[in-house]
Amino acid sequence: MGLRNADPAELYAAAEAYGQLYKAYVQHTTDWKSGTADRVHGSGWTGGAADAATKSLDATTDKLQAADVELSCIEGTLRDHADTFTLAQSKLRQALTDAAVKNLKVGDDGTVSWSASTNPYQAADWADKQKAAAEEIGKRIAGALTEATQADQGLAADLRRFTGRATDKSGLDLRTANADAYLQQFGDLNNPGYRKDMPGKDATPTQINAWWQGLDPAGRQWFVDHHPEAIGNLDGIPAPVRDQVNRAYLAKTLEDLVTAKGRRPLTAGEQATYNKLFPISERLKEDDRLKGDGRPQDFLLGIGNDGQGRAIVSFGNPDTATDISSYVPGITTYPSSLGPKGTWSPGTNEAENTLNLWRAANAKVPAGGSVASIVWLGYDTPGLDAGAALTGAGDKGAPAYAKFLSGVRASHQGGDQPHITSIGHSYGSYVVGQATKLSTTPGGPYTPPDDVVFIGSPGVGVDKASDLRMPGHVWAGAASNDAITHTPTKSDALITVTSGPIIGWGTHELFNPDDGWYGTDPASSAFGGKRFSVSDGGDASDVIGMHTKYLTPENGGPSLGNIADIVTRGCDVQLVEGR
Repeated sequence: MGLRNADPAELYAAAEAYGQLYKAYVQHTTDWKSGTADRVHGSGWTGGAADAATKSLDATTDKLQAADVELSCIEGTLRDHADTFTLAQSKLRQALTDAAVKNLKVGDDGTVSWSASTNPYQAADWADKQKAAAEEIGKRIAGALTEATQADQGLAADLRRFTGRATDKSGLDLRTANADAYLQQFGDLNNPGYRKDMPGKDATPTQINAWWQGLDPAGRQWFVDHHPEAIGNLDGIPAPVRDQVNRAYLAKTLEDLVTAKGRRPLTAGEQATYNKLFPISERLKEDDRLKGDGRPQDFLLGIGNDGQGRAIVSFGNPDTATDISSYVPGITTYPSSLGPKGTWSPGTNEAENTLNLWRAANAKVPAGGSVASIVWLGYDTPGLDAGAALTGAGDKGAPAYAKFLSGVRASHQGGDQPHITSIGHSYGSYVVGQATKLSTTPGGPYTPPDDVVFIGSPGVGVDKASDLRMPGHVWAGAASNDAITHTPTKSDALITVTSGPIIGWGTHELFNPDDGWYGTDPASSAFGGKRFSVSDGGDASDVIGMHTKYLTPENGGPSLGNIADIVTRGCDVQLVEGR
């Protein structure tokens, strides 16, 4: 197999050479235009001879610019195919490594074979096992060879095209050259080799993880070095890799913005990006600085400036943890809500809430186990406005969250699957409810969590726990003085608005008292889940304060411990009757 020992470095060297030639030629064209053509145009020379001269000079300028474009296209083509060869070779080498681990032999022609078992009692099982492994390895080898062959044929065709244009001088026609550039920018050439190598946009996290594991270490490092933006937020990629590239992106983006701010005022967009990313950077620095207090390593699993900002932080490594919690906060949660602890009051900093849960679960996890606690801000949360009364934000966020949880399971290492608990607070409970429905749909693309927990919930988008298809694993906590958990029904709100001003929950008893804004109250008996005990707080008039305390050791009572017990598969959850 020539691919195994091929050296794509020579193609990269050729691309670099054309790149240098392109730069030199661009400078030559610039010098020609400014030193000759532009001077003649600006000389004031007129008449027939002047017209003929300027026409000839302009034609030469067009030819030079066309050559610039063609050289640039050749460089891009060589580099793109070199990438394809590199990744195909990476897949081949990893397949050969995996074959050796499985006691398989690979011939020079790519055929895969195995030796007979020396144990007569295991001969039949051994043969079946090795046959299946050989078929899987064979497919991977064939796939790598096919990719390399197609790249070879594609590169040969492209180089013949460029050679032909150089020979017949059609490449000196500016319209032809611009057409090539357009094709490279917007056509099939805009789908570069490394993108073709990756799974498509509809690939599941399991497929993405299989693709990643199918690359050898050099191939994985190639993506980290050359295209980190393609993998940092990709569900199914291992947590340490995502953390590495996302931290690098965060640091580089903020550094560039600070540098720009030193030269000029930032644009509104630049300032918005800074405001979204800076709190996450400060949070990571704080956690690194305070590791002496027993907190675990942070993993930055997601970061971005889309919408209101994106951030996914894990306390502990979810790829190796036995017990994982993933927490979705609700309205008015922004990246600043995941920043340093600072002067935030208990329960209002969502990174602190997640760290609280890690500490509580870590204290309960059985010997030999480990914990990872994730806060997921992968959607635009509603504000304190009409958006909080609508399901749009949650409906958009639910598929992304379901895919993320599937990725947590797909990238986990070791033979035993982790226990994953999905937790939604306030509006976030609606996101978790909808994501759970998606993940438990038969034949769907997502894998479900093991338990779901709703706290301070106005409803989760279903009428009964059984609608989530997770019998015995649906939990809820609701304080009696948490106003959000007593949110009136939409019918209530309509009648209240049309009949007079809202006074408390005055009309609520006219309808089913178990109804909530987004469906049946998950803490009610009618819902059919398991309700655990929480503190009702010390001040009955503080109908909002308790809403933020479920994950705090301050005033949350048994709530935090009960949730930690669910996360670690304990048997000490304090249950109470549904209301």
